[in-house]
Amino acid sequence: MSHVRVVQLAKIQDGLITRAQALAAGLTSSAIEHASRPGGPWQRVIRGVYATFTGPLTPLHRLRAACLRVGDGALVTGAWACWMSGLRYGPPVGDVVDVLVAREVDRSGTGFVRVHQTSPLPAAQFWVDRDETAGRVPAPTEIALDRLAPAARPGTIPKVPAARAVVDAIVLTEPRPPDWSPEHRQAALRNVRALMCEAVQRRKARLTELRTEALAARRRGSALVRVALADIEAGCRSAPECELRDLVQMSRILPEPLWNRPLPGIPGIVPDACWEERRLIVEVDSRSFHGFGDAPERTENRRARLAARGWVVLPVSPATLRTNPAEVLAQIEHAYIVGREFSSL
Repeated sequence: MSHVRVVQLAKIQDGLITRAQALAAGLTSSAIEHASRPGGPWQRVIRGVYATFTGPLTPLHRLRAACLRVGDGALVTGAWACWMSGLRYGPPVGDVVDVLVAREVDRSGTGFVRVHQTSPLPAAQFWVDRDETAGRVPAPTEIALDRLAPAARPGTIPKVPAARAVVDAIVLTEPRPPDWSPEHRQAALRNVRALMCEAVQRRKARLTELRTEALAARRRGSALVRVALADIEAGCRSAPECELRDLVQMSRILPEPLWNRPLPGIPGIVPDACWEERRLIVEVDSRSFHGFGDAPERTENRRARLAARGWVVLPVSPATLRTNPAEVLAQIEHAYIVGREFSSL
């Protein structure tokens, strides 16, 4: 009977079970050791957690093992939670799984699990492994499938909301090599901006949610979060746009433009940067935003419409922006001055 109970329990936990659960289900310590012996039907995943099968572990199994190791209430955060949220610009997921627990919970990390205490604990969201749950009707979350694992659902892992995942991914991940050179800081800031902009642009997180998490962050690395947050609050929606804003702020000629604001009188046109009083627009050409279908043709049509209305459009590539910023700034300043002279005629 204990064997049947263990099989049922492991089934709702993606084939995994803790030592405590196995003992509570009726197995003896010697039975657990026998099952997990070399060549046996089980394998030890992490201290106190076993897979009731042999063979490689998938990301789902590693995430499940992390939550089982920490216990009920654990939430995956950091790089893995960004991946679970569908964000492409988070840090690469690695062996380590970062997990949040409430501050009053006494848990320590082990193996590939890194535990972080926080207060208050964010409301849980749930990532569903579509491959694992394909064709199944998910069980209601308010119904316990087994009293030994009341919160477990097959193929479903609790995680933090995307905003918390983004900020934790930044402050819990070392974004720079140890020499902290300016070049490394610039690369780290570019990565931070890309991730935070993606979260807002793709509506994975609200700006207000990112702001709340940024203000709550106290770890090293939160300074980069605050820099990127200021860019997003100004209206930037990509890392290259943020770098363009850095460049504009260095100018003694250019005021702050409007970022990603609809142009009055021209429906459907939302330029990257716009000086309305000079009829000047700067757009950052990036394949990340022009890689689908007729996007390049739409770009050309939009610029033709703007030219017909008397607007000057300066396209800038991210590569040129980074390798020759002085030339880019000079071109923008010249266009701004010419625009001022034109408008004064």
